[in-house]
Amino acid sequence: MLALLLAVVTLAAHAAGGAPIDAVSTVELQDQYGERDSLAAHRGRLVLVLVVTARRLRTIRPWEEDLRLRFDDLAVLRVADVPADSKASPGQVAEKLRERVPEGVSVLLDLDRRWATALGLDTGAPNLLVIGPDGELLKAFAGRHDPELADRVAGFLAARLEAP
Repeated sequence: MLALLLAVVTLAAHAAGGAPIDAVSTVELQDQYGERDSLAAHRGRLVLVLVVTARRLRTIRPWEEDLRLRFDDLAVLRVADVPADSKASPGQVAEKLRERVPEGVSVLLDLDRRWATALGLDTGAPNLLVIGPDGELLKAFAGRHDPELADRVAGFLAARLEAP
């Protein structure tokens, strides 16, 4: 419970200042297909970044399904945090992702844990980071998908997508 509280406080502090996102905004990561992407490539759009450990990647699927139904043009970056103690090589992680993730769904491999480290994220559960068009962290949510949290996330996204 204390760890969850600390994670929420850390995320809230980051969301208020916006500065820590600079540490990862230009970091290019490679996905399971060998393509590179970064938050900076989506500048000018509202972006939802989903960050979770590669070991629990399936926990973002309910988030994806729910939010895709609600928002058909939402820019999403999926980041798989690969723990330092992973026994799988980067190639093996990419191969597993190609096997398990629907074709065409890009998952960026964070082999150096840059997102988790820079933002103090506990990647044992999904982290949903809402990034504004200017690259500032607007809001951070953390947790497995549940209807109440999903409504809060969707409400926040809807307000930002409708704003001029």
